[in-house]
Amino acid sequence: MTSRRANAQSRNGSRALVIGVGGLGCPAALALARAGVGTLGLVDPDRVDVSNLHRQPIYGDADVGRFKVEVAAERLREIAPALEVVTERATFTARDAAWLEGFDVVLDGTDTIAAKFAVNDAAVAVGRPLVHAGAIGFRAQLLTVLPRRSACYRCIFEEPPPADDVPSCADAGVLGPVVALAGSLQAAEALRLLHARPPLFADRLLTIDLRDGTWRSVPVASSGFCAACGDAAVRRSAP
Repeated sequence: MTSRRANAQSRNGSRALVIGVGGLGCPAALALARAGVGTLGLVDPDRVDVSNLHRQPIYGDADVGRFKVEVAAERLREIAPALEVVTERATFTARDAAWLEGFDVVLDGTDTIAAKFAVNDAAVAVGRPLVHAGAIGFRAQLLTVLPRRSACYRCIFEEPPPADDVPSCADAGVLGPVVALAGSLQAAEALRLLHARPPLFADRLLTIDLRDGTWRSVPVASSGFCAACGDAAVRRSAP
């Protein structure tokens, strides 16, 4: 995938990478394809499960058992025949930061806290803008990370909690409209970045609760002690 990603030519030259093609990644990828993004990268290790169908609109009953990235690539090419789609059927880890280098913006559609830290740290390390989203139950959150210019995910949350403390959305469940909304907002924010427009969620954590019908935007700030982008991390990464 690396060589294809780096060399892919697109309709308008813009390149977006979606890590996790599930409840968040499906609506985000669909919106980006329809908006004219030239190259979409898709990363996901999973197969389609019947439990996915109510909240992951790319997939249907006939796709159960197939790999998500393969089905998603087919559907997206049907929607936008000129779209270049490249896929990686794997779990993203901190060791895979080089995957991000062929793209202009990264969208985090993963569904575990550990994965979100890995994506954040990789984006900061290679200097790629990241649009983070997370969702569980009736709630979602968004944050845009501009490496070395705005707060990153680790600035706010510092370290992953113990694995048993926070359930994934697969374990705890998530309302379909919550991830549809969050994924669509991710795509809109990514398009702002691709068109060199000011992002809405840099240095602001947006939280949405559809049970209460509330939206809250909380100012956040970079931390000099952040292990990903703080002063010590910057010194370690300097040539």
